[in-house]
Amino acid sequence: MPRPSPAALASSPWEVRPRAARKASALACVLVLAGCYQYLPVEVPAPGSVARVQVPVVSALSDPTAPPPTVSVEGVVLESGDTLVLKVLERRRVGALREVVRENSYRVALSELTAIEVRERAPAKSAALGSVIVAGAVYLAVSALRGRSGSGGEGPGGNGGRAAQPPPGPGE
Repeated sequence: MPRPSPAALASSPWEVRPRAARKASALACVLVLAGCYQYLPVEVPAPGSVARVQVPVVSALSDPTAPPPTVSVEGVVLESGDTLVLKVLERRRVGALREVVRENSYRVALSELTAIEVRERAPAKSAALGSVIVAGAVYLAVSALRGRSGSGGEGPGGNGGRAAQPPPGPGE
């Protein structure tokens, strides 16, 4: 049985799947390295940490008997004490290829905040995510290798993938 040419192998679906699997595994590794985070409530965040705060929005038009709506703001803590100073980056797209990044500093009294949460790494969540990604990569590799090592089987026409032979002629 003749071996397929390198050009035929390059265009076969078995060569495309490992390439796609490598890209997917590289993306998965980046996600695991980025890690998973959790937010923990604190009384006063430390400067340099990333905090998410809930700030009530007070308006002259709001109903005085209803609780005020809140806005969630996340940023790096610059100062903490009686007031909390957050550095917040806001990104907005302008057109298809431009992005405008604006850096704001918010100063809020601690007594006005309804909630303060600090972002911390969650190693258990990162390990769980990594193990799920590795298990998926192993499953894809095993299924790709299992399909590649087959003996041809009974494909269309029941001839195991071989070319059909013409029926014998009257003189044979």
